Amino acid sequence: MSDEFSVLNLLDDFVEAADTPDAGRWTLEMPADLEVLVTLAPAREPGEKFQARLLWTRYPECPPSLKFRDPKTGRIDMPQAWPVARGFRPQNVDACVNWCAEGFATHPEWKNDARFQWNPSGNPLLWVLRQLQEELDEHYQGRFK
Repeated sequence: MSDEFSVLNLLDDFVEAADTPDAGRWTLEMPADLEVLVTLAPAREPGEKFQARLLWTRYPECPPSLKFRDPKTGRIDMPQAWPVARGFRPQNVDACVNWCAEGFATHPEWKNDARFQWNPSGNPLLWVLRQLQEELDEHYQGRFK
């Protein structure tokens, strides 16, 4: 699949995700062809904003890289930009979840396990956004210090 096809698929899903009722809780941006920035907050602490960067190599076939970004500097290597929540590893600036590339790099066995493997059907961007929001709503324990 060509990069152009990946870009067009992501753009279609981005437009759809931005038009869902869930999107009222997010600020979505697409600063580059296969990059999405989403600013979101835990339900219990709506003033505590986090900006996640999702970066795909191929969309929708592959899960995105997930990094939390410092919105002031644009840096993605700052543990303090990360929330403390299930599966997030701020000290490593990565996440160990089955909806990001870093999780599959840590657990290559997930690729062949039906319980964990990446599902490229539907709108994977929207699915990842909802996973992020759920983690913050259900498992948020504060900002990493």
